Formats: sequence, C-alpha cells, structure tokens
Amino acid sequence: MSIQTNWQKLYETALDKSFPALESIPGVIFGFHSTIDGLKRVVPEEIEKVLKENPALEEEVSRRLGTLPAEIRTPADLLVGLASSLQRGKALQLMIREEAVYQWVMDNLGYDQIRMGGTSGNMTNFMAPLPLSQILVYANPLTKEQAELFVDSENLFVINQDGELEHPHKAWRGEGIFAIHWIFEYPKGLKLKIGDKVLESPRANRFIAAWNPINNKLQIEANFQKCLPRLLPDFSHFVVSGFHILSENYPDGTTWLDYLRPVAQFLRELKKEHSHLRFHYEFASIASGAIRKGIVDYILPTVDSLGLNEVELCAILRDRGEDDLAQEVENHTSLVPVLRALERLADSTGLRRIQLHDLGYYLTLVDADYASGEQTRDAMLFAATLAASRSTIGRVGTPEEIRGGLDVPMAEQLFPLMAELAQELEQEKFMETGIAAKNGRNIILVPTKIVAKPVLTVGLGDLISSSSFILG
Repeated sequence: MSIQTNWQKLYETALDKSFPALESIPGVIFGFHSTIDGLKRVVPEEIEKVLKENPALEEEVSRRLGTLPAEIRTPADLLVGLASSLQRGKALQLMIREEAVYQWVMDNLGYDQIRMGGTSGNMTNFMAPLPLSQILVYANPLTKEQAELFVDSENLFVINQDGELEHPHKAWRGEGIFAIHWIFEYPKGLKLKIGDKVLESPRANRFIAAWNPINNKLQIEANFQKCLPRLLPDFSHFVVSGFHILSENYPDGTTWLDYLRPVAQFLRELKKEHSHLRFHYEFASIASGAIRKGIVDYILPTVDSLGLNEVELCAILRDRGEDDLAQEVENHTSLVPVLRALERLADSTGLRRIQLHDLGYYLTLVDADYASGEQTRDAMLFAATLAASRSTIGRVGTPEEIRGGLDVPMAEQLFPLMAELAQELEQEKFMETGIAAKNGRNIILVPTKIVAKPVLTVGLGDLISSSSFILG
C-alpha cells in the first residue's frame, strides 16, 4: 500500500468516527470575541489612486516599506501594514486605535460585504452546522446587526439579559455597527505599485485591520460573568480568544496588564470550580511583544490547550530570545525545529496540548494522559477534511458536502519532512500512523488537504483549531 493510499484510508476512517463523537459532546463555549468583518478585495488601482491623490501619504508609505507598525493610528500605518502582509504573503492583524482612521478607511476603501467576524463568532458559525448539542457564544455588544450574522441554528445560544440561554436572533438589544474588522484579501501574484516600487504577493492571504473600541480593554460583560458559572455543568469545552484587541497603553493611564490579569483570574476561578471543563486558547497575530509575552505568562499556564500557526510560534520564540530557532522554523526545510519549539513551549507553560497548523500539515503535541494519539489524529484529520471542504465551497456544509473534502489532493510535499522527523524520533511506524511517543507525550503529525483555488480562506485557522480541540 502506498503512503498516499494509507493516509487516505486514515482520513476516511476518521471522518466516519467523528460525527457520532460530536453528538456525544455536552456543549462548547466560545469567548471573548465576536464582531463584524468587512471583507474587502485588494484592488491595486484603487489603492494607487488614493496614493496619487495624496503625495505626502505616498511618500511616507514608500519610505516606511519593510517596517511594521505596532498599531494603526494613521492611514499610513494601515497601508504599511497591508504592504508588509502582501510582500511576505503572510497573514497579519493590526488594531485601529483612532476613530479618524476608521472613518478614513470607510470613506476611501469601504468594504465589499459584511460577514461574521471575530474568533469566537467565526468558530460559532463554523461549529453550529455540526451535530453539537449546544454552543454558547460571547457577543458584546449584541446589536441587531451583529445578531443577524449568527447562523440560524437551534443549538446556538447567548446569555440574555435575564441570565438565560437564548438564540442571538431573539436576544439582541439596540442597533448599529460599533466595531468592524476589515479583511483585506489578496490573491497570489497581485502587484501593487507604491512610489517607484512594485510589490507582488508570493501567495494568497489577508491583512486584517480591526476597529473595536468597545472591547478594546477585553473587559468581560458583567451579566455574562455573573451568569456563566451556574451554566457550566452543562458544558465540556471552553475556547478562549480575542486578546489581540488589547492595547499596550490607554489614554486613562492603564495598560494591557490591568485587563489581562482579571481575565486570567476569571478563567482560573472557572477552572478551579469546574474541573471537568477543558480550556483552549487560540492565539492570533499580535504586534505587541509585551502583550504576547503576557499571554504566555498569564493565560497559557491557565488553559489546557493552545492553537497557533507558524507565524505566531516564531513571534513567541523571538520574544523569548530564541531567534536562531525561529529562523530554523521559518526556513521550512525541516519539522525537527518546529517540534523542538513546541516542546520548549509546553515545558515552560505546562500546556497539556499544543496544535500548530500550517500550510500542508498540522503538528500536535499532547500529554499521553490528556488524549490518546489515535483520538488526537482522528480529530486533526476531521479538521483537515472540514477545512478542505469549506475552502472548496466557502462554508461548512452538510455531512455529505464535508465528505467532499476527502477528494481534495493531499499535501504530498510533507512526506519527505515526515520521514526526516520519523528518523529523528526513531519511530519506525511514524510514516504510516503519524503518531509517536516521547517523554510522556504523544506527537501527532498529519498531512493536510490543499485546495488549489480556495473560495474563502478567512477563519480557516479558527475552524481547524476549534474542531480538532473539541473532538481531540
């Protein structure tokens, strides 16, 4: 049997087991970040026109190419951030901190369409079509416009003003768009002229510019904090995200630490009182090294599981002074340094599970007493099938449509890297099982499915991490 045929059979078996497994899960909570996304396709002529009409802006953006602002406080910051993402073909997210910039983007670029945004909102809409009994999502403020973006599914709830579970479509209060995250999507090969330079994207990706003043301090709404604890016995999984909307400093003299610590304390108390709950933190693109380090120090030791991509892993490594290891990871020539980086992160934080998702593979490190290698692998393969199907049709579909993800070609370029890792681990069956054991942990590596021309890429990381955590 060829290695490709072997893995295709593993994919099929995992999918058959996953739907019944989802039905047995009591309930999932997603917090603390649901918002509205304004999708915008990058049109070079549009941006070039804006620059030509403002020579001072074009001169500043041209001069700052190759740099990266920590936040967006001017139109130049936004365009420099977009250029950085486009040049590298890497996903990037920065927060808009000034209302004048929010208005400038709205006036000069606008959006093509609005859709659900925010890590929690995305994960909720992705998971709702699956056979999960109940999903509770945090959404603040839950205006009519925000509520209408949640899918119409009977298993989906928020905590209403009376402290009861109710579908968002019935629980909204007030109207208006008070937060919007722009998703600037660009295809591979897009060319953008800035000054005398022509930038070209090496791969399709997106740049996110987020305006979210209400949740900027990540202060959990009081009614949610008060009512959640009595509901927790009916839930089994809690996925935490949204910390990328924090600022380093605020006009009132407070800092990110004043708001990160209370959230960490809230999570610790929930975990202490409800030991059956499993917590997962989903990392995101965070420009501030101080906030990233704060998350590693305060949040990761509080949760069980972490999801992140290669860019986020390298940022954490550099924050810890491990520049050489970060460079090895970025070279894409071996998975050995990737595994070494995950092991160091697990050792220093106490995390029981870490999953890294990257183009072509997922790599998970999990304590042997937390989950078996086979269960973890099946969950990862289900997530890869789900991601392939969603990339193909643009949504999470029916079970039959999800099964269509099996037909997407596998990332065969992973197999040589997998063989090298098998040799490093001295595990003969690693190539055929994707499972190895080391120092009380299971190491699971799976080749993913790659859609040549994806219909939609926004939120894929959220979909991959949440589905594999819940099942695995």
